[in-house]
Amino acid sequence: MNDSRYIILQRLPTPQEYHDLRKLAKLTPPPMEAVPTSLANSFACFVAYEREAMLDETIPGPDQPTVAMGRLLGDGALFLQLCDVAVHPDHQGRGLGKRIMKTLVDYVDEHAPHAYVSLVAEPLAQRLYPQFGFKDVKPSIGMYRGRRIHDERTLRQAGEEKDKN
Repeated sequence: MNDSRYIILQRLPTPQEYHDLRKLAKLTPPPMEAVPTSLANSFACFVAYEREAMLDETIPGPDQPTVAMGRLLGDGALFLQLCDVAVHPDHQGRGLGKRIMKTLVDYVDEHAPHAYVSLVAEPLAQRLYPQFGFKDVKPSIGMYRGRRIHDERTLRQAGEEKDKN
């Protein structure tokens, strides 16, 4: 699981890197105007780079892209949300998502061992999370509230219906 071609650092991606990586990984791209505030309010964030382009063990090369990321939000003690686990399509299938997850879980275990960590899993990633101790919340159910997400899903569904006709 420890592919030496990559190095994982605790740091924030740039807002543009964050936006682009989410989009490339087929996650909903967020509105750019909200990204800087969102990133700044992270409890922890880890990003991965290709080792060969690094200037040293902690400094990415100029214009070196982020190839994977994962982030934690929350109060830092009792409640955390794991989000933004994304791997660039050119780097998928190499265990990088698992390395990001292990880094996040290890960080929680060390810095917030009493935290209830929740997440919302995209369908393609639902097999990843149980490997790290995540369980279905049944009999509870997950819910969300978000006009932006609702509006995007409504538009997507309308487009799919139009394509059927």
